[in-house]
Amino acid sequence: MSKIEELIAELCPEGVKYKSLGEVCLPTSNVDWKKENGRYQYIDLSSVERETGTISATETISSDTAPSRAQKIVKTDDVIFGTTRPTLKRYCFIPKDYDGQICSTGYCVLRANKNVVIPSFIFHIVGASSFSNYVEVNQKGSAYPAISDIEVKRFRFPLPPLPVQQEIVRILDNFTELTAELTAELTA
Repeated sequence: MSKIEELIAELCPEGVKYKSLGEVCLPTSNVDWKKENGRYQYIDLSSVERETGTISATETISSDTAPSRAQKIVKTDDVIFGTTRPTLKRYCFIPKDYDGQICSTGYCVLRANKNVVIPSFIFHIVGASSFSNYVEVNQKGSAYPAISDIEVKRFRFPLPPLPVQQEIVRILDNFTELTAELTAELTA
């Protein structure tokens, strides 16, 4: 019996409940440019590398130079998901060095309620094929498809107890790391 199977048998023998992203995520906020006079790093849709799921390039903005889409405040461990042309799968974790910075309204910001869900678990949920299929069915428009934040947060998934989530995340993180190493080797 695997460790996950043991944890499930012990912690949720009756199975797990399904929750929506909206039920396990905390509210987020927008910047009030009328009250701000600082400088921020702006995470635009093109700032996230699809292959690596990392932030590659940002622009420094202020209240005077901020584009109209620069509105959403992000925090460490948030997961952002690109809702404009969502099948491009533009999503990433917000690392510590981007805590308190600004992202485009073209992203849905998913801030885990850490009492019920691990941020990495949300990251892997957003990367799952079931989420991609949901997005594809629920996006609107053909020339410039998009999905609303509300619709993203309606996505339902099985939510096991935290120890089970930790083990799932550990396995998926190891797999992701091995895949990246293999890709680097093949590229070289």
